[in-house]
Amino acid sequence: MSVLLAMMSTISIGMGEFVAGGVTARARSHEVTATMFLTGTASMVVVALFWSGDPTNGDLAYGALAGVANGLGILLLYRSYATATVRVAAPTAAVIMSAVPVGWDVLISGNSPSPIVSVGLVVGLAAIGLSSYSPGASAIATNGVRLAVVGGAVFGVLFILLSQIGDDAGGTPLLLQRTVGFLLAVAVARATGPRIFPPLRRDFLQSCLIGLFAAAAIVTFVLALQTGGNLAVVSVVGSQYAAVAVLLGIVFRGEHLWWWQGVGLAGASLAVALISLG
Repeated sequence: MSVLLAMMSTISIGMGEFVAGGVTARARSHEVTATMFLTGTASMVVVALFWSGDPTNGDLAYGALAGVANGLGILLLYRSYATATVRVAAPTAAVIMSAVPVGWDVLISGNSPSPIVSVGLVVGLAAIGLSSYSPGASAIATNGVRLAVVGGAVFGVLFILLSQIGDDAGGTPLLLQRTVGFLLAVAVARATGPRIFPPLRRDFLQSCLIGLFAAAAIVTFVLALQTGGNLAVVSVVGSQYAAVAVLLGIVFRGEHLWWWQGVGLAGASLAVALISLG
């Protein structure tokens, strides 16, 4: 069940990143971030109403810290998309954001996955990079790749923080997480430009759609952890979003599929299968 929920999370993220790749090419990335957190916060209010729980002060603290990490991560990631494009920045960010929680789970938490799961994790990490890498990075894109590295690391910290939320906490810590991220995004957007939200209706609505996908991804990611999935497994499966974004680009934008991307897509399927068997 945890692997299925993690797959649902990666599909949600992948769909959101596919939309974000188009919006961030037209609108200011900070405005896109603020808008997606707006709808994410609104949708999380509904989640919190129906997902009751008894959160401790620690759960709320982890939720707030996760909001800071999520806000910073999205700001960095969307800025890297605007600078280096999704097809260049996404693989770097995806590998880093999955490697950080894997290292934490194995080295700090002391969890030792079975041999089959370990092979699945290695295959999954390789598949993330292969499935989403595209040639064409230029000197101009170098700064975007650096931002993707930092953004990926911050997202890895986000995954770790989310794993610390208790099983009985309900949706309140996630609502706090979205709210803190929204306030941070609004502050950055206002400090760096004249607007908080994109001026064009199309960009605003598409940014709102990204927020719904992102909120769904967070909920399913936490549920995957709470239904018995360990951090390393859920993070690697959940970070296959780049493969989803690539497939959507091929189907809807006519983007070219390189041979190594095909290998990566097959590797992603193999990784999920091995992890499920383990």
